[in-house]
Amino acid sequence: MNEKVAQRIKELRLKIGLSQEGLSYLAELDRKYIGIIEKGNTNVSIQVLSQICEALDVSLSEFFEHFNK
Repeated sequence: MNEKVAQRIKELRLKIGLSQEGLSYLAELDRKYIGIIEKGNTNVSIQVLSQICEALDVSLSEFFEHFNK
């Protein structure tokens, strides 16, 4: 599951042309933590995922809708 979350975050970030640094700024998270998340090396809490989704301008339901395909 970590890998799917990681891939989805990276996909959405790149889709809007945002760097890891830009995402970290908007989500109010450390840039290194964004890198760790995108590598799938950590479990992401709902709170952190919510911050990331807000920064990417997607809802949690939109984030997870591709997981069923």
